[in-house]
Amino acid sequence: MDKENLIYKWLNGQLTGEEKKAFEQLPDYDLNVKIIEGAKRFKAPEFPVEKKYTELKSRLKHYKNESQYFNPVWLYRMAAIFIIALTAYFYIQSNTVEIKTLAFEKKQVVLPDASIVWLNAHSKLTYNKFLWHLKRQLKMSGDAFFKVTKGSRFDVHTPSGIVSVVGTEFEVKAGTEIFEVRCFEGVVKVKIHKKTVVLTHGEALQATHKQIQKIPVLQPKPEWLDNDDQFKSVPLSTVLQAIEKQYKVKIKTQDIDTNQLYTGAFARHDLKLALKALVEAFGLTYRYDETHKIVLISAN
Repeated sequence: MDKENLIYKWLNGQLTGEEKKAFEQLPDYDLNVKIIEGAKRFKAPEFPVEKKYTELKSRLKHYKNESQYFNPVWLYRMAAIFIIALTAYFYIQSNTVEIKTLAFEKKQVVLPDASIVWLNAHSKLTYNKFLWHLKRQLKMSGDAFFKVTKGSRFDVHTPSGIVSVVGTEFEVKAGTEIFEVRCFEGVVKVKIHKKTVVLTHGEALQATHKQIQKIPVLQPKPEWLDNDDQFKSVPLSTVLQAIEKQYKVKIKTQDIDTNQLYTGAFARHDLKLALKALVEAFGLTYRYDETHKIVLISAN
């Protein structure tokens, strides 16, 4: 059997006893064993060997037609490199860390460089510990407070924008209706909607679908670290979403303008107190319907 078919069957695990002996006589047999043993150490999704082999063979076909000196060992070496690259890829993927929080749950996460992240309820953070010391970057959604160790640039990727710092304390709220970054220490750079906004100590960026604005930061740290959520000039609809997420309830409104702005706080540990804050601020009443949903109604 020619070398090319031996290589194919080796990649697909189909060598017979006699073919295995012939395969072991190949000059690079020792290298083959190291490659295949290395690949076995990693758990990876099923790989379409036959499909990839056919694609590689098709691409190389014109080289074989053009040169009488074509050596199938070159194809074999390319396949070996392909396996090594695939193994490395799945090794890197296996080092991906994902942390999630549930309702009423907060978590403290210590990153590989000793930076600390406090995750608020219903939040998610993902990073790769293998690549961390090459590039400090992570993905997040929800609400998180960061205390970053000084060093290389630190990037936080959210669905709404990218927050970049070197060493500082800041909070990121990456919700569906509002994106907010508050700088408590140092300097923060925010890339959003093809714009770059620089925040210094005591400044915040607040972005909705309609506008991007800078607002002052009046607290020394995020309120939710002490179990309160605070809002400054945000639509009522955003506040209602926050209450729904925090308490796992559904809220309906009846004859209420949910675009009117709200400035204030609501308690994270008591639903009645949270609703009371809105009722008093907007002159509302509320009741529960037959499906146990909360219905807000204008008192006027």
